[in-house]
Amino acid sequence: MSIGPERSAWEATHDSNTLQRWLKDHNCHGSDAVFVTMRLLNCGLAEAGRMYFAAPCRQAERDFHNQAMDDLEATGEDV
Repeated sequence: MSIGPERSAWEATHDSNTLQRWLKDHNCHGSDAVFVTMRLLNCGLAEAGRMYFAAPCRQAERDFHNQAMDDLEATGEDV
């Protein structure tokens, strides 16, 4: 993985949205992105997960997660 100006922008601002954009642009998704976030920011799983799902560039992941949770909830109601 090459390090580009996006990483420099993140290092300068420490903006979690910039970090998530950089990770996404470098094909780092899902749990891998959360674990990288934890490691880089020295934070816990809950905080890294919030940063991951709150990033505007992760809208598709949020939509998938929300639909999966809705589907699981609906399945549970049918039992």
